[in-house]
Amino acid sequence: VSTGFHPLLSRSFTELWIDSNDPQKLILEAMKYHLLPERRTLMQSPRTKPRKSTVGTLYAVGGMDNNKGATTIEKYDLRTNIWIQAGVMNGRRLQFGVAVIDEKLFVIGGRDGLKTLNTVECYNPKTKAWTVLPPMSTHRHGLGVTVLEGLYSVGGRDGSSCLSSMEYYDPHTNKWNMCAPMCKRRGGVGVATCDGFLYAVGVGGYDGQTYLNTMESYDPQTNEWTQVLKKSDFFFLL
Repeated sequence: VSTGFHPLLSRSFTELWIDSNDPQKLILEAMKYHLLPERRTLMQSPRTKPRKSTVGTLYAVGGMDNNKGATTIEKYDLRTNIWIQAGVMNGRRLQFGVAVIDEKLFVIGGRDGLKTLNTVECYNPKTKAWTVLPPMSTHRHGLGVTVLEGLYSVGGRDGSSCLSSMEYYDPHTNKWNMCAPMCKRRGGVGVATCDGFLYAVGVGGYDGQTYLNTMESYDPQTNEWTQVLKKSDFFFLL
């Protein structure tokens, strides 16, 4: 077995490898870093720095601008450490949902400052072009948006009350379909996916004033929602 280093490896990389080639030491270091987030500022090293070539680009989309909905999109490039304007939406939006599918940015629902929207736009960073997609069946702001094969638009408010309904966008058919509703109405809902399930957490109940401490999960295979935990249960488990 050769003990030499590849000639294309940088000196800093080989020195780092020589100093830290104890697998047990590296595993313990990684465990401490991930299990003790409050101490990460004290654990900085060359191994904790982001790999700029793989991090990608951060986008800031719409929102509020001088008490009105904004239309601009800005992007932050980690390589140059600068923000630049990347595009302009077709209309003003705030309290909308954003998701990424196939390196394209989907902007869903929200408000234009006056009314709740059901419109959907797709931005292609490579061509810098916008495409208007079919609208949702329901007008929603404060909705949750996540990707699980296709795009899910969850809960939110229709302008008068919180919603329990959910819609699914299939990028292959370019159509929206209604799914089973959540067990609770949720405005300003937080959503995420894990192991093939979709999870909805909080926030507002029917009138938007009653806050929820429950979480429920959605199985796309059975089109069913199941209540998982209450907030108090979650902290008990921790």
